Amino acid sequence: MNCDGKVAVVVGGGSGIGRATAELFAANGAAVAVADVNKVGAAETADLLRSRGAAVSEHFCDITDFDQTEALIEAVVREHGGVDIVASTVGWSDTTFFAAEDDEYWQKIVRINLMGSIYLCRSALKVFSEQKSGSIVLTSSDAGKVGTMGETVYAAAKAGVIGFVKSLAREVARDGVRVNAISPGPTDTPLLRAQSDQHVIDKMIRAVPLKRMGTAEEQAGPIVFLASDAASYITGQTISVSGGLTMTS
Repeated sequence: MNCDGKVAVVVGGGSGIGRATAELFAANGAAVAVADVNKVGAAETADLLRSRGAAVSEHFCDITDFDQTEALIEAVVREHGGVDIVASTVGWSDTTFFAAEDDEYWQKIVRINLMGSIYLCRSALKVFSEQKSGSIVLTSSDAGKVGTMGETVYAAAKAGVIGFVKSLAREVARDGVRVNAISPGPTDTPLLRAQSDQHVIDKMIRAVPLKRMGTAEEQAGPIVFLASDAASYITGQTISVSGGLTMTS
């Protein structure tokens, strides 16, 4: 998964899977642009990578705003001289039942989990299509494959990411650009701990054949693999990283 000489943008890099992904890109030789809506988290990740000798920059970016994804890619090109990889680990939902939700909540879910990926890819492709190379890795969810109670619209948005990846990969293959995604199962991150009590976590674990949650580092590995030249013949795929949760789907 050698990434020497490459510039990787990690959106959502301020914590959890995104931070682990930024760390792994840097460990494999990439210059890393850490982007997040959480300025403090992005700065902490950037400082961590700098302490290890990595070339790094930090950026504020809300990917639900197309102007901000445009500005992000432009800033990275200015600061690092180019972009080779764009990875997004962004995702958010609350656990509520569909009948109790309102339009404001639905719009937020769709903008964060689907439209953000669309905006980010459109911005990245302005560079990738011109240079005839590039790799994009997005984050879907196993909820988008099998559904999840209490996350109905989230599951729909993440299923949209899977369809988007397949279709976009077909369109941009002629430009030498690859598009893939991972589909995490239950993963021990600060966001999951904030949203779920131990009873809910125990239920998740019982549903996983490996009988444990994944770690952020276990999600980062497939992201970096898919982005790297080691996966140069892989495109249009969404890989479940879920301890076997969806092995039959």
